[in-house]
Amino acid sequence: MKIGKVIQWDMGHRVLNHRSICKGLHGHRYKAEICVEGELIQEPGTSEEGMVIDFADIKKTAQKCIQEELDHAFMVWDKDEELLEFFKHSKGHKPVIVSFTPTAENVAVYIFHILKDKFSDVYKTGLHLQSIKLWETPSSYALYESKVERKG
Repeated sequence: MKIGKVIQWDMGHRVLNHRSICKGLHGHRYKAEICVEGELIQEPGTSEEGMVIDFADIKKTAQKCIQEELDHAFMVWDKDEELLEFFKHSKGHKPVIVSFTPTAENVAVYIFHILKDKFSDVYKTGLHLQSIKLWETPSSYALYESKVERKG
């Protein structure tokens, strides 16, 4: 069974070597769908009985690991000398320095790797992060899926 939780945040970036206006500073209202997969919890009398994981647990983890880190931040590629210099000498900004050009595809992978070990499988149901679907605009998204092999 797969379940999903959606989170949203505002973040700026630029795609340094892009051929269009995306090479300039700009921002987006990002939306990420976090998809977790596992068997239903069958432990009688538990709060999570009949669930894969409580949606509130996904939300709490996503808020701490993604929203708090990325909301109102500016993602900067560590090869972008101009922006690195700017952030070095300015105050009141929230740069997130990364080792990749911050395209939707790369940000989806980044989020996946941050979250992949954050959902514990205490009920031994095969629980794992299945995918991150990241919208950069209301009509454009990147989907990164786990390479975990299914049982059976």
